[in-house]
Amino acid sequence: MAAPRLARHLSHKSALALLPPSTITPPIEAVRQTHDKQFARWPPHINLIYPFLASPSEVAENEKTAEQQGDGVQASSDPSPPHLKHEIYSRIHKVTKGIQPFHISLLADPPGAFSHSKRSKTVWLDPSQQKSDPPVTPVHNLQAALQAEFSECGADQRPFTPHLSVGQAKSDVAAQNLSNDIKESISGFLSGSRGSQPVALEWYVDKVYVIERKRFYDRFKIVGVVELGKE
Repeated sequence: MAAPRLARHLSHKSALALLPPSTITPPIEAVRQTHDKQFARWPPHINLIYPFLASPSEVAENEKTAEQQGDGVQASSDPSPPHLKHEIYSRIHKVTKGIQPFHISLLADPPGAFSHSKRSKTVWLDPSQQKSDPPVTPVHNLQAALQAEFSECGADQRPFTPHLSVGQAKSDVAAQNLSNDIKESISGFLSGSRGSQPVALEWYVDKVYVIERKRFYDRFKIVGVVELGKE
């Protein structure tokens, strides 16, 4: 059965997401570069809304003018990158200004796993900390508030499960091996400093990001950053 056609105002080439700081990504990327088929296209991330709005960015007005005038205008040697459209920034900021930054732990002890079919698994790091059913974390609360604001971005009807994917596997055994790999990678990165504490990467979440790719096989790039708890 074919997947439903995506509405014209939405796109799989943009996402509203959390991006971990570079201080904790080395052990994640060490595993992703071998096991994640999306490594070249996606940075490590937790999607909050995906697919997101089509064409969320724009170029500076002076660059638009230069493009429109064509060959008669000297091209800039250092063009400004696309930036988030003001109206989208304002809608995100309306939500984030009332949400304070928070700490999460990306748990790898054990990591989570989705089983899509007998031969299709995804292994991921779990930011859920509170043991409840369903689990509720600050990430859930942030996502729910943003989803309420962007109610037109409801193409994914599945319950929200915050996760940071580290790779795919084709069997239960391969998924277990991948789980062991990410746990060992993070343990090595932490150098045993946590003692008997769970194997986890600490992350202070203080921003949300809009990321976009212009073509399907391009790598996602940041086009907008909105801080939490800032008027």
